[in-house]
Amino acid sequence: MLCVSAMAYYRSEQVIEEGLAKVIVPRFEYYRRPDGRLEPAWMPVFYNPQAVLSRDLTVLFLRVVLGGRDYFFIDSLSGTGVRGIRIALEVGGRGILNDVDPRAYYYINKNIKLNKLAGRLEAFNSEANSLLNNLVVTGVVPDYVDVDPYGSPIPHIDSALKSLGREAYLGVTATDTGPLSCTYPRKTLARYWSKCIKLDFEKEFASRLLISNIALRAAALEISLKPLITLVYKYYVRVFFQARRSTVEAYKTINNCTGYLWYCTNTIERGFTKNPEELDFKCSDGSKPVVLGRLWTCNIIDPEVASKMQASTGELPWISSLSRGVLEILAQESMINAPYYRLDKLCSILKINMPSTIRVIERLREMGWISSRTHMDPRGVKTSADYGELVEVLKSMSQQHTT
Repeated sequence: MLCVSAMAYYRSEQVIEEGLAKVIVPRFEYYRRPDGRLEPAWMPVFYNPQAVLSRDLTVLFLRVVLGGRDYFFIDSLSGTGVRGIRIALEVGGRGILNDVDPRAYYYINKNIKLNKLAGRLEAFNSEANSLLNNLVVTGVVPDYVDVDPYGSPIPHIDSALKSLGREAYLGVTATDTGPLSCTYPRKTLARYWSKCIKLDFEKEFASRLLISNIALRAAALEISLKPLITLVYKYYVRVFFQARRSTVEAYKTINNCTGYLWYCTNTIERGFTKNPEELDFKCSDGSKPVVLGRLWTCNIIDPEVASKMQASTGELPWISSLSRGVLEILAQESMINAPYYRLDKLCSILKINMPSTIRVIERLREMGWISSRTHMDPRGVKTSADYGELVEVLKSMSQQHTT
């Protein structure tokens, strides 16, 4: 829930309500495009109303994994401080809200005071890596670290990992979806160590590439990371990790959960493989598949955590309807560890009319296959059925429609 209050401290500021928080932000009316849409990047301190979904899920995630206990968190790139303030008000705990920009530091201080959290939250005006690295030598051990930059999170990952306790949690946002989804393949290779091509499930590819890269960096520091919730929405990817300091667990994680993707560009068949050099497979049209990676090949959504988060929305009436809807789909698709298929792409290849996504899912379920929509793409279907079985279902439904 987000609304604008009539109260304003200055002509250039306004107070908005999000969740249980009241937050002073720059007045939206001064930072709108000619088409009327708000452009957060133009604001003197970044605040994006479209990221309410990300912040809702942060609150719900922390209530599930840390709720009911005393904990310490770091919001390393706070902007106005809205995420950290919501965490403190809606989950609990104590924390540091940090931003290197003096203007953001000004807003963070005002918003901590406005929400009467001075005893539990402290504002810092530091470069994020410096703050996180200093925590390592001061002995302050956070239970949760949030990294939510404008652009790629990679410059902040090592520092965030080093600061974590023996068992802790990490929230990471990436807004550089262009490189992650292969729009800029040179940047993809340089930043995320992977060659790539355009795919029909580029949003899931982006999330698996991001998770793999962060998990590899963590393993080098003898930390095992497991993604518990993965959200892909509009311009960003958001992942919540469980972190454990263990050389053995780090090895097992990388060995078991990173690998490669083979993909047929003409038929959009796909699958995971551990050893691409041993891949002996031809696409159904006789062509050779392209091999991409290194990617995360294990599940990117934990079914138990997703289910608990969905259930906990009943305790928080202010959680947005969008967040509730996304969580419903997350809980369903968490049962399937396979990249989604874009039905419009597949039906175009098969030269048949595209049936209703819901009807396709119903038919697959009737046949005994676990199937679901995906929150990543309204045209996408996740299913335990293999490619050939999905194709037969689509062809059968198309024939029934024409007759």
